[in-house]
Amino acid sequence: MRILLTAALIAICSPALAALNILACEPEWGALAKEIGGDRVTVYTATTALQDPHRIEARPSLIARARSADLMVCTGAELEIGWAPLLQTQSGNPKIQVAQPGYFEAASVVSLIEKPMRFDRSLGDVHPAGNPHIHLDPRNIERVASALSERMAVLDHAE
Repeated sequence: MRILLTAALIAICSPALAALNILACEPEWGALAKEIGGDRVTVYTATTALQDPHRIEARPSLIARARSADLMVCTGAELEIGWAPLLQTQSGNPKIQVAQPGYFEAASVVSLIEKPMRFDRSLGDVHPAGNPHIHLDPRNIERVASALSERMAVLDHAE
């Protein structure tokens, strides 16, 4: 009986293996995170392939997802400038703030192309940091996958 009671106490007191909770800004990063993490991650994607990532709203449902995220994976290069910073501040989640391990920008690990020499609104949708649509080059995906897997491993060990 004592052995059963001890085993039950150990089972109750042992921490459950919690999945890494990931908020992906775009579907390509959600798919990549799921591929890397498998059943050790839970991924929610803020946008769909049919949405323009420049024009997303920081809805209360997205803020709630950001509040519980361990990792926020975005393109960066100002692609999500209109809504991701709002998610970060409104969520109150210190893990996913810029410069924290729980915030990952894919553009930070690749070289951006098409950096404009001059920019103003007459030129249309101009990205001063360079073209943020880095997922269109398969070589970039390989670089992002490597860096993202390293970051996920760090966060997984920290949990």
